[in-house]
This record gives sequence, structure tokens and C-alpha cells, in this order.
Amino acid sequence: MIIMKFGGSSIKDAAAMQSVARIIEERLDQKPLIVLSALGGVTDQLIEAHQRILSREDNKAEQILKALYNRHKNIIDELISDPMLYDEISTYMNAEFQKVRTFLNATRAIKVESPEIYSSLLSTGELLSTHIFNSYLRCKGIQSICQDIRPIMIIDTKSSGIIPLMQDISREVQIHWQHHIEQEDLIVTQGFLATTRNGAPTTLGRDGSDYTASILGAVLKVREIQIWSDVDGILSADPSIVTGAHPLPFMTFEEACELAYFGARVLHPATIQPALDHGIPVRVLNSHHPQEKGTLILPDYKDTGQKLIKSIAYKENILLVIIESSDLLLSPKLIEEIFQIFTDHGKKVYAITKSATKLSVTIQNNSDSYAFIDELKQFGTVHLEPGKVVVSVVGEGMKGNLELTWQIIRMLHQNAIKLELISQFANQISMMFIIGEEDIEKTVKMIHTEFIETKEF
Repeated sequence: MIIMKFGGSSIKDAAAMQSVARIIEERLDQKPLIVLSALGGVTDQLIEAHQRILSREDNKAEQILKALYNRHKNIIDELISDPMLYDEISTYMNAEFQKVRTFLNATRAIKVESPEIYSSLLSTGELLSTHIFNSYLRCKGIQSICQDIRPIMIIDTKSSGIIPLMQDISREVQIHWQHHIEQEDLIVTQGFLATTRNGAPTTLGRDGSDYTASILGAVLKVREIQIWSDVDGILSADPSIVTGAHPLPFMTFEEACELAYFGARVLHPATIQPALDHGIPVRVLNSHHPQEKGTLILPDYKDTGQKLIKSIAYKENILLVIIESSDLLLSPKLIEEIFQIFTDHGKKVYAITKSATKLSVTIQNNSDSYAFIDELKQFGTVHLEPGKVVVSVVGEGMKGNLELTWQIIRMLHQNAIKLELISQFANQISMMFIIGEEDIEKTVKMIHTEFIETKEF
């Protein structure tokens, strides 16, 4: 058995769904279980409709809903030729859009954001895409069944993040899906959606469909988890910066985790962990070029033909927060209190450095709210430096290779690129550093040219 997850760009319209159906047909002998995202861009439009309602822009919200309705209806009109299936999916779609209006009306009435209503609203995209695609498969004569992931994907949400309750999920899979698995039915289900232990609707976070696929793969002990997107695997760099960026045929779990965490746009950062815990290979493939081999991520492998550096990832919109106080010299408790403030405000910390009287912290600058700064001021003087980028150079060859690290630092210095912060451990497979946003394109190109393109792959 394998898991096949298809992202929004892979099922964005009728033609894309037809292509995905062909990919699945060719792999039916591998007993796939299908996980789908919403159609490309749909979740963003639902978020915008929600924001418009909160801003009392009802007409603009209605325009968004009409566009979404017409987009889904056009796909149904093009794909579903069987009259009975057409009526069935059309009725389902109409009911879902009626629910959307109910969620938005409730938001308008209470005038604030309800997490439960918001999650229910966002679930619409995945519910529609999976039911439409399942109807198309049935129209083609493929024995498939659309299953709701929400009773299965039970999670706990804590300040430390989303925690999938694996024992609960395994139990619910047995209850709801075991019969279909034994009958070898093709199951189509939703990514992204989840439920809390007390039954409240929630999600796995943006781009969480990858995480869904990995969790299900771990629970079902599948042979392989396939993540289908619109690129030929994990690339050596961002192709929008490096035109010569190439797909990597193999990676270790650790390398893939580093790249995902520091901004590689192919995988959700949490995706790898359930697969890593159960030793299940993850393959990243391109639904637009299914003949390509993609990238195979393995628990461990040794290949002397690989480069010392595999890939470069970066994360933009980083804020450097510098706290200066003589109290930092003798008070470890102070640092704990500082980090609790970051946690309480949902700020993700990427790197830190500390001297005797100064603590530097890099966080994702993901909102316009700086309320947490006022709380930090109780500890000392606070300086903010926005417009930074976290860069991570990744490869098994980085481990213990100080000469390679110095070569990178020397090259950046010679090209007048200011390093704000550097982090690397002796046995770490990556080197992380902070630079200004204005230098990111130049930096990525230089490192790729010098350390990836110039040596034999």
C-alpha cells in the first residue's frame, strides 16, 4: 500500500484532475490511498471572504463566493457525464456552499473570529475537491469511495504545536476504513482537516495535507508516501533565483527536515517526522511530469557520489530582536521568561546567540503586532532589525567540515555580504546564517555556483 498526496496545483482544474486520475490508474496495483488538498488558491479565497465579513465588506465576500461556486461548478460540468453522479455531486456542492454562507453569517453576527467557525469554513475547499474527484473516478468506472478525514485525524493543539494522537488515529482508521482497505476500495480523503479530542473542528495548519499523508502512512505502515506537487522533487535551490537548480535524486530524512524547516517550499516542515519515526520512505514527485523520478527521502543512505552541499533553503521576512541587559549575565531564569513571551505570542524562533549582556533572537515577522516588544522591555533595552533572511546550507558533507564552513564565510565576506548571525554544531548537517533581504539573491547564486554546480554530481 502507498499514500499518494496531491496538492492544489495538481488538481487546480478539470484537465489537472484528469491527469491525476491517469497517474492513479497506472498505480492501482500498488493499492494507493489518495489524499487531496483544496483546488489551488481556494483556501486563500475562503480566508479572504472571512476577512471581508469581519471588515463588513459583505458584497466583496459574496463576489468571492460566487467565483468559487462557478469554478467548482465548471469542473463538475466538464468532468461528470453520468446524470446520477452529476445530480449527486451538484447537490453536495450546493449544500456545502450553503454551509459556507451559514459560517460567514455567524461570523458577521458575533463580530469576532471563532476558531471553530473559521476551521469549519476552511474545510470547504478540501471537502469539495475530494468529493468532485471521487465522482470523476466513479464516472470513469474506478471503484472508489470518498471518506471524511475529520473523525480520523484527532489532534491535540498546544502552545508547542499540533500533536497528532497516533493511537486515537490508528483506532479510528480501523473502525472507519478497515473494511474498505480489505475490500481494496480506492479511498479518497482530505488533507489539512482535523478534529480535537473533544470533537471541535480544527486543521493541521497551512499546507498541512503533507502532514496528513505522513500521519496516515505511519498508521497504516505503508510501503511509501508520495507527495505530488508541481516541481520535479526537492531542488538544489529556489528555481526562481537559480535557473540551473536541479532535483536531488536522494536525500536523508535529516537533510529534508532541515530544508523544510528553513523554507524549502516542497514539503510541510512536520511531514517528515511520522515517516522518520516509522522508517517509511517519502518520494516527492511532479504531477505535471509523472515520468520523472523525483526525490526519494530515506531514513539513511551513503552515496560517495553526492556533493558535500545538497541544497540551499531560505526563509524571508525575519525579524532580529536584540535584548540588552546586564541582568542577562547571571540570570538563566531571565532567558526562560523571555522565551515564554515569544511562545505566548506565537513567535517561531529560528536562531539565537547570547553574549554576557546581550541576547539576539530571530523570529518570523508574521504579523503587524509588536505587542510582545512591550513585554520584553521589562528585561532591558530592545532593538528591532526587520528585513532579514535565514539561510540554511544543507548536506551530509557539512557535518564536522569546518573548512567548508570557512570557505562559505570567506566568500560572503569577500563579496561584502554582512553576516548578522551564524550557527553550526560540529555534527550538524547544515550551516545557518542571517543576512539582509537585499543580499538573498546574490548569496544563493554564489553558493550554488561555487559549491553545487562546479563539482561532479
